[in-house]
Amino acid sequence: MRTFLLHSAAVLLALIALSVNSGAQTSTPANSKSGAQTQVPDLSGDWGAPLGGGGGGFIISDRGEKKTGTPQDDTPYQPWALAKLNSERPESGPRATFENTTDPRIKYCDPIGVPRIYLVPTQFRFVQTADIVYILYQYGPTWRPILMGRPHRQDPDPTWWGDSVGKYEGDTLVVDSIGFNDKTWLDHVGRPHSDEMHLVEKFKRINHDTLQLDLIFDDPKAYTKPWAGQKIFKLQHGGFDDAYACSMSEYEHFQKSVTDPVVAPKK
Repeated sequence: MRTFLLHSAAVLLALIALSVNSGAQTSTPANSKSGAQTQVPDLSGDWGAPLGGGGGGFIISDRGEKKTGTPQDDTPYQPWALAKLNSERPESGPRATFENTTDPRIKYCDPIGVPRIYLVPTQFRFVQTADIVYILYQYGPTWRPILMGRPHRQDPDPTWWGDSVGKYEGDTLVVDSIGFNDKTWLDHVGRPHSDEMHLVEKFKRINHDTLQLDLIFDDPKAYTKPWAGQKIFKLQHGGFDDAYACSMSEYEHFQKSVTDPVVAPKK
């Protein structure tokens, strides 16, 4: 285990170094399959939620997640998905609680998955190469390889992060992912998904300091039709120096020192 962790850390540090040394990509690398020239948008920098505006989820019509699971929630749930959502005990939303949480990230330190990782108040960074775009996440710490200009693998095994391929559409990086397991939540309030989820992420730098992420969720097993989400990020200037990992021992300490005194019944 120690060897694996050290290897993973070394890979992550190497990718960060590559990002710093290469700087913003302004060239037009050839497509590895066809030889066609493709303009590469500049996505360089460390991205995170705006200061003081990191709350909320992806739901465009309900940024504060106050309608989640109610009749006013316009998310197109299948009946079982709505029932599962309303049975969860999340840390956010109208049913927020730290008592007997069912959040797999908190309860088991399971990988947080995508797209939920974009709701954590930490940073992420792109490393753009001709064949692969890497997304480095400060939380985890973890990284995703996005294979550029290639089809998905046939019948990929379900994983926490899915099988992701990408392409550039003008000034936008489009990431197409399938092959997820059904063990992660889509967001902090507990929206579920199935192993049939098809997720599209569209990253566009709308100005120098602002990155827009548009999401399309297509999961016929869990939702009656595709639906959209969105998140805005700001360029961060504090550096990508620290990493944040889920730790059961730290959570247990938090539970005993913070949560238990708050939820304990008053005598």
